[in-house]
Amino acid sequence: MAASGIGGIGTDYNYGYNSGYNNGLNYESWVNSSNDKADELRDKYASTGSTSGTSGASNTSSTGSSSVKNKYGTAATSSAYLRSYQMALSDLEDSASKLQMYEKDNVFSKYEEALAKAEKAGESGNADAIKSAQADVEKAFGNMVSAIDKFVEDYNTTVSFLKNNNGMTATAAEDLASFGHSTLTDKALQTFGLSKDKDGYLSVDKEKLTESLEESYDFVKETMGGQYGIAERVGSKATRILDSPVDKILGTNKTASTEETEKKGSSSSSSKASSKSNSLPDSMTSFANFARSGAYNLTNYYAVGMLLNTIG
Repeated sequence: MAASGIGGIGTDYNYGYNSGYNNGLNYESWVNSSNDKADELRDKYASTGSTSGTSGASNTSSTGSSSVKNKYGTAATSSAYLRSYQMALSDLEDSASKLQMYEKDNVFSKYEEALAKAEKAGESGNADAIKSAQADVEKAFGNMVSAIDKFVEDYNTTVSFLKNNNGMTATAAEDLASFGHSTLTDKALQTFGLSKDKDGYLSVDKEKLTESLEESYDFVKETMGGQYGIAERVGSKATRILDSPVDKILGTNKTASTEETEKKGSSSSSSKASSKSNSLPDSMTSFANFARSGAYNLTNYYAVGMLLNTIG
């Protein structure tokens, strides 16, 4: 973290904190506000010459597309695909949760707690307390940068896996597109130190990210971890996939076809029973219809009776 930003403990805790960014925006307003802020910050960076508006993937980038690791490779079987995809999604879900404002112990809350303690230390005038608080703020600030960097790494791992296994399932391409839509445009990302290349991979310019956190903290926090933030949408997508049935993830529709087969079998059985019941007396026909109906079919009827006998 830049030393200039931390030197004001006891007198100045800005870092862009409480800069007036509205946390209660709805989705449309959030997108519009983010785009406006993106243009504003992009012009600012371009005019000051502190960093290039289009060099996010080359300055101090940690994860350009050329350096994205093919961690899980190409799966040879469906079971291998599921196992690797689960690991990639679990890592992504975990790294996203550390950036979500409404998750316990997220890095933004930890940073704000450190700032609050530093303010109290500054008021006390105790030199040792101030020094310790300054170190805690430095550490918490660094944890925010590291958490965003880790999120980008796990995001790229998931994107890389889906690209390498695009033909393995019917849903890989759909998932890949969905993850891509969960992030902002490259132009908007560049305003706070991230960028997206033509292949959909993210990268981090830590110098620009640090500057953005110091000067526009609320904007970065809301854009990354707010209700409609990148981490929230990507993390929620990962969770939904992890909670999905295997057949849905593989795109086999096995469940649907099984249900259809069972319905056909049930319909056929009903026709046979109906034909047979026509030769029975009315009283027996009524009982047969009762025995086949809903929760009171014969199997359940006898099971309940046996249970009552056991209890008795």
